[in-house]
Amino acid sequence: MLRGVKFLLIPVLTVYLQSVAGAAVLLNQMETFSAQNGWDSGDPNPNPPALLANSGPLGSGDSSLRVTSNGGTGPGSRLIVYNTTLWIGDYLASGITAIAADLRNSGSTTLSMRIAFNGPGGRFVTSPTAIAAFSGWVKSVFDIKPAALVSAGGTNAAATMAGVTEMRILHSSTVDYQGARISSGFLVDNIIAVPEPAVGGLFCLAAMSCFFRKR
Repeated sequence: MLRGVKFLLIPVLTVYLQSVAGAAVLLNQMETFSAQNGWDSGDPNPNPPALLANSGPLGSGDSSLRVTSNGGTGPGSRLIVYNTTLWIGDYLASGITAIAADLRNSGSTTLSMRIAFNGPGGRFVTSPTAIAAFSGWVKSVFDIKPAALVSAGGTNAAATMAGVTEMRILHSSTVDYQGARISSGFLVDNIIAVPEPAVGGLFCLAAMSCFFRKR
């Protein structure tokens, strides 16, 4: 069930016990997309998210998740992907204050990327990170401390982050939990749940982990 998710600096036994007890996000948890692991965009969708082989930052042998949208008003019009399995739980108790990820804009329009959360306190999104059109891989860090989140209809960010039921990655230049309607796409890889000051070091560890995994 956990194939494709790497946990840096966490004992193997802890990961095993966590999987037995039920899904809950862990500090330094890493998603490398060697499997899809519950990332979805809802049904019906003519262009659901899909694994793309040999497309990650390391090139050959490194997969990533491709997310596309077709614009308009129907199903699949919004550029969004979500997870309700491995990326839920108590972010505050786990000491997670940021989400780091490798992102690549595959469309012709600059994207305003955000991480979004739903939970007991309602819906919240991060401040946007701009990813230029047809960008290469960009290492991005999103501040998810309750004080840094923006309400998208929620009333208590701390309550949401203490009991996240859904995490989203989306594009929207305005504050919108649903994501914007656009014809575009992006790739994502190496999502890491980190304590913010450690982001730089964890990107290095992530690269090393992926390098040895591919050998």
